[in-house]
Amino acid sequence: MHKLRLLGGFALLALATGGCGLSSGSHERNIVVPADPTLLDYVNPATVTGLTSGSLSEGESARRYVHITYPQIKGAPALGAALHEEAERQLQAFRAVVSAASSDALRPRDPGTGYQHQNQDKNQKQKQNQNSGAGYRTGSKGRGTGYKASRPPARGGARALPLREHLSESAFTSTSLRRPELNVQWQLTAASPDVVGVRLRSGEYVGAGWTRSTKTFWYDRRHDQVVGSTGLLAGKPALREAARLVREGLESRGAAVDRSAVTPTQDRLDSMAFNRMGDLVVEFDDCEIGSCSLGRVAVAVPAWQVQPLLSGTGRLAQAAAVTAPAKTALPPIAPEEGPAQLPPAMGTARPDDKPPLGAGTRAGSGVQAAAPAGPIHRHVDCAKAKCVALTFDDGPGPQTPRVLDALRDGGARATFFAVGANAEANPSVLRRMRDEGHVIGNHAWAHRDLTKLPLNRIIDGLSRTQDVITQGSGRMPALARPPYGVASPDVLEAARRVGVALVGWDVDTRDTPEDPEGRGEDAATITQRAVSGARANAIILLHDTNDATADAVPDILKKLGKKGYTFVTVPELYGSPGMEPGHFYRSATATMVYGP
Repeated sequence: MHKLRLLGGFALLALATGGCGLSSGSHERNIVVPADPTLLDYVNPATVTGLTSGSLSEGESARRYVHITYPQIKGAPALGAALHEEAERQLQAFRAVVSAASSDALRPRDPGTGYQHQNQDKNQKQKQNQNSGAGYRTGSKGRGTGYKASRPPARGGARALPLREHLSESAFTSTSLRRPELNVQWQLTAASPDVVGVRLRSGEYVGAGWTRSTKTFWYDRRHDQVVGSTGLLAGKPALREAARLVREGLESRGAAVDRSAVTPTQDRLDSMAFNRMGDLVVEFDDCEIGSCSLGRVAVAVPAWQVQPLLSGTGRLAQAAAVTAPAKTALPPIAPEEGPAQLPPAMGTARPDDKPPLGAGTRAGSGVQAAAPAGPIHRHVDCAKAKCVALTFDDGPGPQTPRVLDALRDGGARATFFAVGANAEANPSVLRRMRDEGHVIGNHAWAHRDLTKLPLNRIIDGLSRTQDVITQGSGRMPALARPPYGVASPDVLEAARRVGVALVGWDVDTRDTPEDPEGRGEDAATITQRAVSGARANAIILLHDTNDATADAVPDILKKLGKKGYTFVTVPELYGSPGMEPGHFYRSATATMVYGP
């Protein structure tokens, strides 16, 4: 019997209620069912052999924020192709929406400061350009780095200035000026030798609040065939009957929902999966069949009612959800409540935040770390050596092993900022990073713009990512890079509470393939940007999710090596002063910004 469990405000309780939405799916077994049977169990992606995360992103320098992830499974080419096509479709649709909105309400963002009103006066623009959005946005050299560059500190150290000295009227002090954002995450609703279910959860922000949608794809492994959610049902008659049952299940919602909007079409019934009892859970997008204020609207059609309607793929999907072993299932979570909390990591993990032993620390700078495990054991004094730190964001992904190969062959160490959801799916890659001497940092759970989230959600996402990386690598991250390099007082406070220093960059290679300005699919261009932008103690931004970046890394190492650079991790840039949790760092020669 399942134990009582509280999560995201929902409790799992014993119910014996029949009817659509609250049925156990069985009239014969004495079992425990969720108080809300529309909640789904998600398969732990780390248990699926050959799975990694693909992604699409427009990069940090684009005028809108885009981060789309989807699973890729070895031996499942049709699934990968279908999910990539859907990612491209959502990206193009989002671009069209933003373009239409921008023509009326938004202007291109000044580097580091965000979208600005057309009637902003010249003096105010000059003042903003002087501060360049300091303390909030990092970017490439000369493009609004988020730090005052007129009085750099001595080489090898960092001078701290209060955050209030850097504030200007920016995108992060007015919700009406924030960048548009598209964020697409995924979960596995089932995974068996016969079938895989992938639920894409999309969030879109275009200035008037978040709208959310879901879409679920089903992959029949036997025939290498992908179907939408309606493919779970055996033809049009079954689809019509399922729509009728859903409308029946919505009767209790009264006038709050428009039941007539539930039509037997692929567009309307595009997100369906099975709960652990075999009930068919049908989800609707925000504003799709009712007021936008309703939030998530979903119905669970009892298993005994839906079973006669299922196709062959549907029967396989239902069986996979019902028979999934407990060890592969995550606790059911409400889709918009954020990531489920994991229990504290077992054992003792060492913080992965400091240079190797011998570099020293100062009081209050955090816990001294042992030298990272791996074949590269050395101490570099960046006050004397010509150091540069390569950093890789958004992984682990399919190209991360190639990047690691190049770093190993070049005898270089780097810093990887891992997205929590990707880290959860690829713990073996985290262990390899650790074993080869690299530092792993926190890149939040789902690559959302953290400045749009309340403090508790920021802490929740950072903490969950801390847990996953710690469990996967045996090292607790002491560094984090906020997605898109943007922060706010709440982000700084969350970092302080979680115990991580925030890291930006001062060389942006714009290496993401979908960057409309960077066109980063060209390895030669990525190399040129990295080499020409490098300087002593610089932090270079790259992405280990990009094919061309993996191609470029060997040349970057070779050309910068010829210029006399030593490749170090971010903590090594700071040497003995260390790095303080809740502080924002760009490079060892730049100003450090922290909360008031």
